[in-house]
Amino acid sequence: MSHRSLPLLTAIALFAGVSCAWVGTVAGSDLWPEEIIDSMDGQRLVVFLPDADIAAGPQWLPAEGTPPPLNIAGAVAHLEKWMATDPRYREVEIHEIKLTPIRHHEQEHRWYYLFQLRHADGGRRKAIYAAVLFNGKVVPALAEPSSIK
Repeated sequence: MSHRSLPLLTAIALFAGVSCAWVGTVAGSDLWPEEIIDSMDGQRLVVFLPDADIAAGPQWLPAEGTPPPLNIAGAVAHLEKWMATDPRYREVEIHEIKLTPIRHHEQEHRWYYLFQLRHADGGRRKAIYAAVLFNGKVVPALAEPSSIK
């Protein structure tokens, strides 16, 4: 192979790579969950929600005066069922509940409950967070780590 064909082969490989990446992005755009940033008690949180799960939840317009499609008791029931499947959630108690719109989906009237959970040992350990969508799906919320100083 001559040195003159090396730039041509490099250009072809680069074009093929970019084309494959673009096709993969378009075809797999529904596979990547949406990153929802929220906060609770001064802690920045990230919840990853697939678009299909967001769309599957019922809409709620609080201004209409109707109660949310999933009440707090229902959300707690879904959360407790989900926690029962994971030993990390043994002996945790609900410390705080927040009803909040899903960021970037406010116009679609999508909401969820955000829970702060604390261990029964008086909360000496870090809090754990989870989100419950109006369709009952429970998703862990990740706390952003503190910056290293």
